[in-house]
Order: sequence, then C-alpha cells, then structure tokens
Amino acid sequence: MTTAHNHPGLAKPTATAGRGITTRIRAVAGRLIGRVHAAADDRARARGWQVTPTPGRLGLTGRSYRDPRFAARRQALQDKPAARGERHD
Repeated sequence: MTTAHNHPGLAKPTATAGRGITTRIRAVAGRLIGRVHAAADDRARARGWQVTPTPGRLGLTGRSYRDPRFAARRQALQDKPAARGERHD
C-alpha cells in the first residue's frame, strides 16, 4: 500500500504546469519536424509544387506535396467527352 506524503519545498503538479511542458515539447517537435522536411520542401517549391502541412500522429505534422499540373490535366480530362469504353479517373 502506498501513501501520499507531503514534502516541504516540492511543488505540486498543476494543470498549467502540465500544459507548459506540453507546449514546450510540441514547440521542440515542431522545430525538429521543420528541419526534417526542409530539404524536401525546398525541392518541391523550386519545382513549383504546393506544400501543405498535414496533421499527423502525436501532434506532429507531415507534408503533402502536389504538382499543380495534375489539377490542369484532371480538368482537361473531365472537360473532354469520354469515348465509349475509356475510363478517366
């Protein structure tokens, strides 16, 4: 059986202290994720791609890279009447 002891001079954990630690950990993780993705983000932007941060597990973020030419190609295929038997997804 364990008992709770009061120790003079030790601060009791509070909700605000927990949030402060969580905020600091997320900030450090955010900077780390930014550094991890920096090279790929730079390459994608140099090619004219769209870079979109995405939500990830444990509050971390990922990246989604999209070449805008695909949107133009998809639109062109949707505007063009499909011949019988052809499939455009």
